[in-house]
Amino acid sequence: MNILVVAHYHYQGIGVPTALFVHDQMRAFLRAGHRVRILVPTPMGKVGQDGKRFLPLLHTEVVDGIEHMFFRYPSFSRYGEKGGLNTRSAIWFLRRSLSAVLQDFEPDIIHAHKLGTNTELGSLLQRETGCPLVFTSHGETGCEEPWMHDPAAIKRHADQADTVVCVSSAIKRCMDAAEVSPPHRVILNGFAVEHICDSAEKRPLSVVQVGHLTTQKRVSVTVEAFRRLRERHPGAALTLVGEGPERTALEQQCAAGGLGDAVRFTGQLPNSEALEELGRSRFFVMPSVHEGFGVVYLEAMASGCVTIGTEGEGIADLIVNGENGFLVPPDDPQAIAEVIEWCLQNPEAAGAIAAKGRRDALELTWEKNAANYTGLFQSLIEGK
Repeated sequence: MNILVVAHYHYQGIGVPTALFVHDQMRAFLRAGHRVRILVPTPMGKVGQDGKRFLPLLHTEVVDGIEHMFFRYPSFSRYGEKGGLNTRSAIWFLRRSLSAVLQDFEPDIIHAHKLGTNTELGSLLQRETGCPLVFTSHGETGCEEPWMHDPAAIKRHADQADTVVCVSSAIKRCMDAAEVSPPHRVILNGFAVEHICDSAEKRPLSVVQVGHLTTQKRVSVTVEAFRRLRERHPGAALTLVGEGPERTALEQQCAAGGLGDAVRFTGQLPNSEALEELGRSRFFVMPSVHEGFGVVYLEAMASGCVTIGTEGEGIADLIVNGENGFLVPPDDPQAIAEVIEWCLQNPEAAGAIAAKGRRDALELTWEKNAANYTGLFQSLIEGK
């Protein structure tokens, strides 16, 4: 099967040009014997993989065996996605490049990630090739862009697809509320099981959060929960892995709370090093809101952490509170502190919960995810 993917440029300093969950899924398609070409719309002037800011309008790079076609277009915002003018610019430039994009590649399916410009480009490719279009929503409807909270805008974009895939039930509820017309279904993300670090010895009373330091991730809630926990357990330690605009405020919060050296900021780490931190930590906390799914929860569970997420968010499709992890109300540091305290008082029960979480997470491989997608793709191709 020839899969033509549209996924925006998402440089994270980890050696891949798209979001890691997109990249890992593409690798799983390749391992299953499919051919993948990924179109990466990139605003002009954005620094590329090699550090260069100005490159040809269309150029190809192979990363991990995946053929990436970087398609550059004029942008009037930092990320190239704000406002209809940027989208129209991308569509116009793609039309001019269609023959090169499709050269030596006859797609069977078009797969666009993320609502917005990518969906519009996927729709153009669908019209030009006659292939079915699948759109995957990863939770962008809960992001800071106001138009993405507009049910009419969500419906307008999503209705261009033949099928909409949601990475969690929380996102499917959003599509239901927007009265999206195409069939929409849930396919949970996978994760790279082979990279899990499960041989490290857990540090006593160690807490970790891994992710961007943004308001969405609610790192400040984790810090406050840790402050309350440390009042009873002075030896507790918190590690925050990631970088972002909230770092200065978080450092100030730690200083004001008298946490001193008890909180360690690692900055952005390669995925392998972040997994090592998970392997050494006993508790993983990420009280995010508007979280589509969160692959890092899977990584934490598979690493043997007692994993704490937020009620009603995407991870609620996997975590059953008190069985394989814990779910707490949003913005409730006391609830987080109480969960960790309960685990410390009931170590055998907490260990059993962590062990079940590990077993459940290990079932969600990228191979399983890719098989679910290719089954969907095949049904659309045969029904065309």
